[in-house]
Amino acid sequence: MSEGEQPRVKRSRFDTSGPAVPSVPAAAKPIDKDAAKAALERARKLLELRQLNEKLKNKVPKASGTPAVLPPPAVAPALPPGAKPKTFTPASLYLDDQGREVDAQGRLIQRNDTRVAAPTLKLNERVEAKKPAEPKKPEPPKRSFYDPEMGDRLLNKVQRRPRASFEFVQHGRFEKQAEVLRLKAQFGEEAVKARPGKAFEDKRSAAPVGDVNMIPLGQRPPKEEKKEPELDPIPDVEWWDARILRDPEKITILVEHPVPIDPPAEEPPPPPMPLMLTAKERKKLKTQRRNEREKDRQEMIRQGLMEPPKPKVKISNLMRVLGNEAVADPSAMEAQVRAQMEEREQAHKDRNLARKLTPAERKENKHVKLVGAAGEGEAPTVAVYAVDRLAKPTHRFKVRANAEELHMTGCSVTTEALSVVVVEGGPKSHKRYNKLMLGRIKWEEEQEEDEDDDRRQQDEDNVQRKIPGCRLAWTGKVKAMAFSKFMVHDAKSAAEARKFLEERGVAHYWDLAEATVQ
Repeated sequence: MSEGEQPRVKRSRFDTSGPAVPSVPAAAKPIDKDAAKAALERARKLLELRQLNEKLKNKVPKASGTPAVLPPPAVAPALPPGAKPKTFTPASLYLDDQGREVDAQGRLIQRNDTRVAAPTLKLNERVEAKKPAEPKKPEPPKRSFYDPEMGDRLLNKVQRRPRASFEFVQHGRFEKQAEVLRLKAQFGEEAVKARPGKAFEDKRSAAPVGDVNMIPLGQRPPKEEKKEPELDPIPDVEWWDARILRDPEKITILVEHPVPIDPPAEEPPPPPMPLMLTAKERKKLKTQRRNEREKDRQEMIRQGLMEPPKPKVKISNLMRVLGNEAVADPSAMEAQVRAQMEEREQAHKDRNLARKLTPAERKENKHVKLVGAAGEGEAPTVAVYAVDRLAKPTHRFKVRANAEELHMTGCSVTTEALSVVVVEGGPKSHKRYNKLMLGRIKWEEEQEEDEDDDRRQQDEDNVQRKIPGCRLAWTGKVKAMAFSKFMVHDAKSAAEARKFLEERGVAHYWDLAEATVQ
């Protein structure tokens, strides 16, 4: 390398990590660092411009109205067997000391600069120049206490109007207004206009009138005593009670409180639903109650309120409990233990006998279980059933026998066209009897039995018989029972059946049953 020739720097084209190491001997002239950095920056910009140019060239333009068609991807040719594929190695980039690109011999390479023109703000500047200037706001007065950050709010607050002061009303102002209103209401507008003016009133008020105002100093006119209106005497009886209380002497200091009577038709609220427990829960509660009773008994024995129980001696634990006494006289000890065992057994039988119910109590429990407990003062419930045909003996027996077993009173009135069954009793009895009349008795069985006998008659009359049934005509509570037991009555006509019920004061039951017939 000659003395005036510049050293060449060899580096990769895509290497931008730092300045390349020059391929010159160590004795060559050193390169300026600032110049090298500037050259490296210009090389980086040039590389970016080249890449942008290649992208613009490779871009496929789209025709208007037709979709753009991209060229098919290039397919690499097949290589012969055993040959290695060629790898792409970028060309070397040489730069001089000023950062310009040179070839391998050091000659300067001239290239056309393809830069993309960037839009500027000249157009915006022209548009803004054409806009009319906004009018300037008046500047606030220069004051020492004015703060521009607070705005005009503080200025308006400073320049507010002064606070209003008291305005006293002149004496006699409202009296004059009231007098004008009274004249206007009484005589109209003309009386107000004919009223004397202010000068006349002032002159009249200034003129002396006798010695009314001639009051010596230090004295005041005596005050006029106000007379209280006389009250009427308190009457013995007020006018609103006079027509009710004819004799006022009956009024005393005593207060009579009437006895409250519940309405007969109002039903009491239903009792709360009992909590159903499982068998395991019931067993657990029973054990807890037994343990509590045992703890109470032990506490009473500990305090001396109860005698401690005797030791429970049996033949099996005779030797372990008595010990030496059983060895000394075993026959006497055995007789004593057997006597204690018989005593305990007899005590157990006595306790069972004491808990045993009497025949009357057993009967009452059975009655409560069957028909339910009768509430004190509870009104009886009545149910009226309308039966189309009640001629079969089996049905008659079920109607009567179930009413008697459920301890219900009432009657069964039967006719050829209609039968009425009236029952009186408790709610539990009515629940069972309602299931019997509307579900358990098959009223159409009577028609099935008589079907063969009446088939010929039906063919002749060409009329289909109505299927018999039972309906609940009415149910509710009454003040008192009309029957003392369950009665059965066969009537020949509807008038006779109604008369039978009318004698007991319940003829309307027959009317209710007839109303259900279709």
